[in-house]
Amino acid sequence: MAGGYNEIVRVRLARFLLWFAGFGLLWVPVLDDPPLATASYVQDVTSSSAVIAIVMAAPTQVEGTLWIGDSAVATVRGPEGRRRHALHFEGLEAGKRYRYSLTQVGGEEIGSGSVTTASTDDRAPVRFVFLGDSGDQPWWVWLQTSPLFHLPARWHWLPCSQAVSRVGAAVAAWSPDLVLHLGDVIYPKGLNAHYSSGFFRPFEAVMRDVPVYAVLGNHDVMDCDGVQFASNLRLPPSEATGDGRMFSLARGPVRIIGLDCNTDRTGWRYDTQHPAHAFLSAELANATEPWIVVASHFPMRSWSRQGNRAELLLGMLPELERQGVSLYLSGHDHCYQRFGEPGAGEPVLVVSGGGGKDLYDIKPKQAGPAPAAAAKAYHWGCAEVVGGDLHVVANGLDGIRIDAFDLPLPSGDSLARIRAVSPARAARIEALGKR
Repeated sequence: MAGGYNEIVRVRLARFLLWFAGFGLLWVPVLDDPPLATASYVQDVTSSSAVIAIVMAAPTQVEGTLWIGDSAVATVRGPEGRRRHALHFEGLEAGKRYRYSLTQVGGEEIGSGSVTTASTDDRAPVRFVFLGDSGDQPWWVWLQTSPLFHLPARWHWLPCSQAVSRVGAAVAAWSPDLVLHLGDVIYPKGLNAHYSSGFFRPFEAVMRDVPVYAVLGNHDVMDCDGVQFASNLRLPPSEATGDGRMFSLARGPVRIIGLDCNTDRTGWRYDTQHPAHAFLSAELANATEPWIVVASHFPMRSWSRQGNRAELLLGMLPELERQGVSLYLSGHDHCYQRFGEPGAGEPVLVVSGGGGKDLYDIKPKQAGPAPAAAAKAYHWGCAEVVGGDLHVVANGLDGIRIDAFDLPLPSGDSLARIRAVSPARAARIEALGKR
């Protein structure tokens, strides 16, 4: 009798151990990361061209068509056997809204949306969003190579970071002309396996119709020096680097210059030998737009964790002042800060790193000028040309306005300094001021 009971116990124990071992194997990271697959998204847009991109889970051929109403105005077919597709449409009309559709050649529709080409008229409205440090990852990303989580991750069944998703939804609801990302698109190391959960899914609604231009953050270059960033964001190449690490674009009366100022991993400091210095100097010399916005990942001044960055204060700020730059945007510190007042003789410096990653404290006292506004809060910024002002707002996720200020057209001594270095820009400022 006792022997039979012991045999039952052994059998049950063996079954329990087998079930336990089998369940444990479901958590073991033995698979590859799910392949990156995206919805259709808009990339580089000019007054006469646009790029519509998509990443497929398997190699295929993609065809895109632009429409105005029910009339097809352009069709582009991509190469065969590719997962990454970037369809370039040329010869478009400035300031025109087009509807687009993407299909697998010989198959069904795989993406649709709209794209609006840039206006060449200084009187046209301009709306853009800026934000940084949004690439937070949900907990399950670290388990997506296990059998238990692989397919749910591949099929996009699992939720993204709540804060990042809320930022993405708020940006989409505002309907900007473009989004300017201030770096650290993907944490922790810019890995391609994390772009779906950290970027493409949270910002899918806005990217379907609006291009995102991003500068490289320090986390974005940790894997292969930013190759994944360049592959996923089809930014226009610059002569300085041969790729999209730095860019310059115009939207009506606004010029936006994006810089790769990473120094920590290269050992370079921002000085006259840094590639960003030559690019910035050339773009500032040629810019004629009334408002000039310069963006990089790194703040010049900060009363948060990262502190002031002396190399930018010494090597870049004097050049921005001399050229009459209106606004310098950065991320890196996970909070909001604004230094300076409009019309004070130097560009307003904004730190906007509250896009979704863990927030940083504002320190009570630091060297240098105090911020005119500061908040430890998730947020996104928006800028809009309103009459003769560039109106800037920092929006918290709870609906509270964190900060707001106007950048008026340069006048007086500021306009005289601009006329000395760029008569063409001064003429555009005066013409716009008379409208």
